Amino acid sequence: MLGAMTPGCAWIKGAGTIPRITGPDVVFPRLDSAREQFFYARQVDERTLVGRKTEERDVRLSQVIVAYQMVLDHFPDDQLYAPLALASIGNCYYRMREYRGTIRIFKNIQERYPCYPFVHAEAEWMIGRSLDDLGDSREAKRHYKLCIDTFGHSRNEAIKMLVALCKQRYIEPSVPSRRARR
Repeated sequence: MLGAMTPGCAWIKGAGTIPRITGPDVVFPRLDSAREQFFYARQVDERTLVGRKTEERDVRLSQVIVAYQMVLDHFPDDQLYAPLALASIGNCYYRMREYRGTIRIFKNIQERYPCYPFVHAEAEWMIGRSLDDLGDSREAKRHYKLCIDTFGHSRNEAIKMLVALCKQRYIEPSVPSRRARR
């Protein structure tokens, strides 16, 4: 499903010792493990300077998406790096300001990887942020609250950070509602 959303993924030139995959104006090597492929994609992501112009930003981020997509294409059953790669693709869509695509990807993560708390917490955070950016703050707060309620007692430092971010965005009303006063 996600491959259809990823621009320019195509197999090419299998004559070399390392099969390579191409995307928009870029070729990435196929590596031996999901871990190696993921960290290669992460390096591409970290080294990619995203320009201020929309077209330039989107082209560069679509190249990063291709790098992460390789983890999913070649190691789809990996239970650690495949969900992280998919979450990274969702983050690229967010950076491209494709908020509806971001929401679709993170909902897909929640369905495909039910036993991975970090990506579920990140999904609630990113879905909330995307909804905020689309102007639906009420629904966004529902996702922030779900993250806080579900993962608020986690000992995992990365999850604690996501919960803290959700708490910053989810502000309890300071004035009691009319129903509470009666």
